[in-house]
Amino acid sequence: MAHRIKTTIQEIAAKPGQRLLVISDVHGHPDRLIQLLRQMDYGGEDILVLVGDLIEKGPESLRVVQYVMDLARRHPVYVSMGNVDLWRLLKVDDDSPEGLEDWAGYLNWTKRVWGGSIFHEMLADMGISAKQAAGEKAACYRSRMLEQFHEELEFLWSRPTILTAGKYLFVHGGIPTEDLRALEGTDPTPYLKNDNFLNQGYAFREHIVVTGHWPTCLYRTDREDVSPVFDSERQILCIDGGNGLKRSGQLNGIIIPDCQAKIDQISWMGYDGFPVVEALERQKGRAAAVHVQYFESLVELLEQKGDMALLRQVSTGKTFEAPAEWTYYDGEGRLHYNDYADTLLDVEPGERLSVILQTSGGYYCKKDGLIGWYKGTGQPLDRKLTLRPELDPGRRECHRRERELAVYDLLRKLGIEYQRIDHVQADTMEACQAVEQALAGALICKNLFLRNRQRTRFYLLMMPGDKVFKTRELSAQIGSSRLSFGEAVHMEKYLHISPGSVSVMGLMHDTDHQVQLLMDRDILQGEYFGCHPCVNTSSIRLRIKDLLEKFLPVVGHAPMYVELTGTD
Repeated sequence: MAHRIKTTIQEIAAKPGQRLLVISDVHGHPDRLIQLLRQMDYGGEDILVLVGDLIEKGPESLRVVQYVMDLARRHPVYVSMGNVDLWRLLKVDDDSPEGLEDWAGYLNWTKRVWGGSIFHEMLADMGISAKQAAGEKAACYRSRMLEQFHEELEFLWSRPTILTAGKYLFVHGGIPTEDLRALEGTDPTPYLKNDNFLNQGYAFREHIVVTGHWPTCLYRTDREDVSPVFDSERQILCIDGGNGLKRSGQLNGIIIPDCQAKIDQISWMGYDGFPVVEALERQKGRAAAVHVQYFESLVELLEQKGDMALLRQVSTGKTFEAPAEWTYYDGEGRLHYNDYADTLLDVEPGERLSVILQTSGGYYCKKDGLIGWYKGTGQPLDRKLTLRPELDPGRRECHRRERELAVYDLLRKLGIEYQRIDHVQADTMEACQAVEQALAGALICKNLFLRNRQRTRFYLLMMPGDKVFKTRELSAQIGSSRLSFGEAVHMEKYLHISPGSVSVMGLMHDTDHQVQLLMDRDILQGEYFGCHPCVNTSSIRLRIKDLLEKFLPVVGHAPMYVELTGTD
């Protein structure tokens, strides 16, 4: 079936001297996008350009789309279509029985290969598992999904193929000509999925073409390197750092100081989320003797040595020692190895390295996008978090969501003092412990969004984080049996909060008072408590007295007190 998307071109209204922050291939990693925008100091005068493939490969595609939509409502944000974006949309564009069967089969495939998809996330937000959306119920559940997430899907459908800004063209895969009139209205697929674009011989005179799609490490045959590729002679920039696709990948962003800037005026940054060590010893670099890439990944296992393995690359016959855990078998039972190079990095004491793997053979790590070994001693660098004053309302930090800024604005209007910290998504024990230490003695609450069986009564439970939640114990005290965790669509509807960000601050949005606040009395014993400002990449510390006497009366939510022991 022919798809309804045709090549469209959108012009970016860029002013002289206005920065363009350009990122590609987010692939369902909202935290990496937020952290990179923080690094790039994304501010009020900047234009944000996202060059395709917002979704898939990563764990939170739906959250990425919702986050970008939030930014686009308030700031100059331009997003082009990616090949993966288009392919996923086409999976729900065919209402025929064959199309429905294809969608159900796609759910099974992506769950097996990638662990899920944006459609799994949409269904989960509605409280529906992918297994339920099969057979006779598939049509019904897909229809409900399309209705519930119409805005998000329409946002993706409406993305242009090519973006222009001054002398710059942004396109996900690549284009054969800078004569855009010849491309407009044609099938966009060749420009979205254009594998190995840099090596196709194209050169441009009037424009600088910026692409994503093809991980930059695949362009380097002599080393494993995920930094952007700058080809000033042919005026091409390739910026896909393999985020979500390569184990050692990262999310890259380039900073164009002006839409008429020359290619050598562009700088770049990357974010990977890996732990960081400070090198304590000098190491002289050495070029790679062995380089395993996606297209030549067949290997033979010669010997297992603890966490390392001695392997032979089939295509070259070269032997190499590498981390054993990166071997994998294909569907035909053949052994492969992930992208790898045995480069020795050139390292000076004091330099910081992103650690991909720490093994008995040393640190397999990254320096400025170049990947290789550091055999010296390294000192782990803790991501030390420190409390900061209230957010300056005059400083436009554009990476922040509208819902987060609304919390700070209300606290300021109510005269409630707070302190804050910014951090990575607090979804690991290590990250949570770092946040808890930074909150300096504040009670860390467990915040649970609950509902009754009929989905007619909703609750927000605040309890000490070290207590175990027992449904039966709470049900008996509030007179509501069969409590369950509330679906994300209700959480979003009433509190403007996504899973992982549940907070009492969300009650400010519940103007119809559909959610009852439940508070364990033990919370009253402390002076301070910590919570998220409706996003899980920041936390705030404020007095419990201010919560009870200033915040809750204004938002119209009186707590119902319960006494929980964590026992049946």
